[in-house]
Amino acid sequence: MRVIREILLTEYIGAIVVAVLVTDAVAAIVTTAVPQISYYVQFGHNAIADSHRLSTPYTALGALSRVALYLGSAYLLARWLYPRNPERAAAEEAEKT
Repeated sequence: MRVIREILLTEYIGAIVVAVLVTDAVAAIVTTAVPQISYYVQFGHNAIADSHRLSTPYTALGALSRVALYLGSAYLLARWLYPRNPERAAAEEAEKT
């Protein structure tokens, strides 16, 4: 794990992966919100049009679960790669070896 962490830190791959995960979370929100908004602008509360689309809670739940997964993964990766106290993390790493 130490080798993987060093590679992710030295090549800036870790920062790029964290940024991609956060961007995917924002994209999941936007790609869920835009069709919902455009549907209500176009059809309002038309009952006939409601039968041809997924329910709002179903699509919102899917988007929220993706957002939580992406942001949780980004947070955990960032905390692993960039600890709050680098001196303490270096000391703990030295103790392990």
